[in-house]
Amino acid sequence: MNDVKKCWEILPKVSRSFALCIRILPRPMNEQMMVSYLIYRVLDTIEDSHASLEAKKQLFDETLALFSSRKMELAPTLLCRNHLLKALDYTYEKDLLENLEAVARAYFAQPAAVRKAILLRGRTMADGMYKFQQRKIETFTDQNSYSYYVAGVIGYLFNDLLFINGIIGVDLKRKLRRYARSFGLALQKVNILRDIANDIKANRLYWPTALMKKYGLSYENLCLAEKREMALKVLREQIANAREYIYSAMKYILLLPEKALRVRMFCLIPLFMAIESYAKCVDNAELFDSEKKVKITREQVQEIVAKSGLYGNHNARLVGWFVKTMVHAGPDFVREEYVRSLKY
Repeated sequence: MNDVKKCWEILPKVSRSFALCIRILPRPMNEQMMVSYLIYRVLDTIEDSHASLEAKKQLFDETLALFSSRKMELAPTLLCRNHLLKALDYTYEKDLLENLEAVARAYFAQPAAVRKAILLRGRTMADGMYKFQQRKIETFTDQNSYSYYVAGVIGYLFNDLLFINGIIGVDLKRKLRRYARSFGLALQKVNILRDIANDIKANRLYWPTALMKKYGLSYENLCLAEKREMALKVLREQIANAREYIYSAMKYILLLPEKALRVRMFCLIPLFMAIESYAKCVDNAELFDSEKKVKITREQVQEIVAKSGLYGNHNARLVGWFVKTMVHAGPDFVREEYVRSLKY
């Protein structure tokens, strides 16, 4: 099977939502984002595994060294693949790890500038992931830093690829950079909100410990029924913190060229899916029940995809849609000063 075709086949197995969005991008940027996403997913699998800290460091280094070469080298690729399969615990990432050579060949088929951008952001991601294996998230500053490493850097990569493919120029790249980091943080912070109960079970601890301590809570008792009132207070502060990043993410999209509809749709779909999930998190005690899951319906996803295509190249309509969606979280989330900040 063709390597690129195999990579497209793997993509929905590791992320259905991003598989949908990446396919919408214009060529060749869709393939570039697809390859980068798969590489970063390998790094993410290393981070989430139960391997020792030393083993994770070795796997991060070996994986990045593989993609640092000037050309595809099969022997080290297969060796890295075998090390990953042996050391990591995985489920739906199995096909990705088993076909690392297809990902590598697809990567080395990309232009040098694209490979350089992917590798640069991948190094930052792996360095940050490793750093947070050794420290706790105690404050929102820590949470922001962690979210930058795992998601914010992708905003910068997206900017790089837009520029490399001639979709934006130097001046616009500079303007977009101001919000690119926040775009990734907005998506990550919503995931951190809605997945809290299951994240705790998996020992993925992303809520600030200092914030929980403020209300007499810790990870040991945050999800207990008798602590629900205090847990909701912690949730409200998390919700308030995420709001500004959601607005910044929208500002990022409004700056993108209006004629670049597919590029805008790539950003709009995950953002509006995140906003709908965000609205469901507000004052929702079910977040603290690992048996329940906060998610949007298939109909909502279909509506978001349709509206992204209809409104994507018209900023006024996008702002209107954004405001109507944020209202789902409550009227306080669309204060006049917030909406006024969405200049376009």
